[in-house]
Amino acid sequence: SIGLVAQTDQPLTQDQLLERADYALYNAKAHHRGTAVLFSTEHESAIRIQILTEQQLRQVDFASEMTVQFQPIVDVGRNKIVAYEALARWQSPVLGSVKPIHFIPAAERMGLINQLTEVLFAKALAALKTWPDEIDLSFNLSVRDIASGDLLARLAQMLETTGVSAKRIIFEITETALMHDFEQGRDRLLGLKALGAKIALDDFGTGYSSLHYVHRLPLDKIKIDREFVAGVATDQASRDIVRSILDLCRNLKITCVVEGVETAEQVIVLRSLGCTTMQGYFFGGAVSNVALVHTSGASEWAAAPVRLKGRPVSA
Repeated sequence: SIGLVAQTDQPLTQDQLLERADYALYNAKAHHRGTAVLFSTEHESAIRIQILTEQQLRQVDFASEMTVQFQPIVDVGRNKIVAYEALARWQSPVLGSVKPIHFIPAAERMGLINQLTEVLFAKALAALKTWPDEIDLSFNLSVRDIASGDLLARLAQMLETTGVSAKRIIFEITETALMHDFEQGRDRLLGLKALGAKIALDDFGTGYSSLHYVHRLPLDKIKIDREFVAGVATDQASRDIVRSILDLCRNLKITCVVEGVETAEQVIVLRSLGCTTMQGYFFGGAVSNVALVHTSGASEWAAAPVRLKGRPVSA
């Protein structure tokens, strides 16, 4: 992987050139491994956003500025919502709405992610207590969260204090997070599993995706990344990949969740491949818990058909 920068009309210092070349190299390793990436105006903008984000994170009030929204996970076979994924949101008084793709990595780099995770989990648990018992909460853990035994102990204590059953919690982790220290990560997941929580492997197919480690993990779910769903209605290769992962899940006796479902055509094709659990804008975007409770009566949460513009997903 190579990072390159070209001198511009506004001359850059040696340090600025090295900084930009290094950023291009980081981008190549993260998104275009094995290629050369030339530093661009888009990268310049990303660096400015990164600097501003980190400046505000140093003085953020997590409890008041950070919130949680929830996106439904749907069992289309039974036509019901089975869980909601908690998604972090930051409304900064200085920067306005900051995207998670900007502030989550920044919090990880700055060593603030454990503090953020604790605040978000508390807010997510408070929301979960207002839901019917048959609906679960899916919650993301970062690589630094998995590495922190102290944080995981605090999350377990929060479950005990709030009285929420761990059986209603699905902890989502990524392949990349596990690869930093597989054995430690596996042990930490076994500890969460011992509480009664479920474990989901997120973004499957975009990282290592090795059977060597997948079968060694205490997994309950695998989530197929949206990258393979975008073309599933028209591209045979995408369908073959999804079918292969579905077969893997059946063989391992774990649930397969397909992310990024946006059209009725995708739903129909995915159902024909044998997928029954899906998530994406076709079924609804992320909303606050207030909106969920306001629009859903207790008897409607799990029983009413999940619809888009009046059509049941089974149509």
